[in-house]
Amino acid sequence: MEFIKGNFTEQDLENAIIRLFQEQGYDYVLGETIHRKYTDIVLEDDLRAFLLSKYEKEKLTETEIKTIISKLSNISPLPEFQGNRGTFYLLNKGFDLVREDHTQIPIHIDYIDFDTPENNTFKVVNQFSVEGEQARRPDMLVFINGIPVVIFEFKSTVKEDATLHSAYEQITIRYKRDIPSLTKYTTLAVISDGANTRLGTLFTPYEYFYGTRQTRMKQSQKVFPHCIQW
Repeated sequence: MEFIKGNFTEQDLENAIIRLFQEQGYDYVLGETIHRKYTDIVLEDDLRAFLLSKYEKEKLTETEIKTIISKLSNISPLPEFQGNRGTFYLLNKGFDLVREDHTQIPIHIDYIDFDTPENNTFKVVNQFSVEGEQARRPDMLVFINGIPVVIFEFKSTVKEDATLHSAYEQITIRYKRDIPSLTKYTTLAVISDGANTRLGTLFTPYEYFYGTRQTRMKQSQKVFPHCIQW
C-alpha cells in the first residue's frame, strides 16, 4: 500500500487500512452503528459469546460470566501505567475463576484464545466515540472478543501540521488524558501517515516507536495468523 505525498486524506488512509484488515479476515464495523453508551468500552456481547463458546463444557452461569467481565472492566484506569499494565497481564495470563457452586473445581479463564486464533472474534472499528474528561473518537480500534487492544491514529500530509509526531501526541497525550477508560485496554498503539507506519505502546517514547517492515510482519503471522501486513 503506497500513497503519493499530498494526494490522499486521512479518510483515504483509514479506508485503505480497513480494507487490509478485512483481507486478513477481520470484520469491519462502523462504531456509530454499535448500540452502546459512550461510556461503555468493551463489546460485552462479543466477549460473552466467546466465553460461552470456549467454556461450553464448563457451563458457566450468568453470575460467573458477569464476574469474568467485571474482573476486566473493574481494573482502575488510573494511574494510567498501572491500569494498562493490569489489563495487559489479565489478557495475557487470565485468572482462576472460583465457581459459583463451591463444590466445583476452579477453572482457568482466558479472555483470548492464543492457541487457536480462529476461536476468537476479530473486529476493526472506526468512529467509536468515547465519553471521558472530553469526548474523543480515535481513528480506528482493533477489538478481540469485544476488547479494544489496539488504537490507531492517522495523519495525512495534505495538512502541513499533520505529522506522524502529532499522531503520536494525539494518542499518548490527549487520548491517555481524556479517555483512560479506553486506553487502559489498548496495549498497542499504531501511528501512520501512509508512507510511515510505527508501532508502540501508550508509554513508548516517540523515537522508540517501531517502524514496521513487510518481512517482519510476515514472520509475525507465523505466530499469530491475524497480524496485519502493511
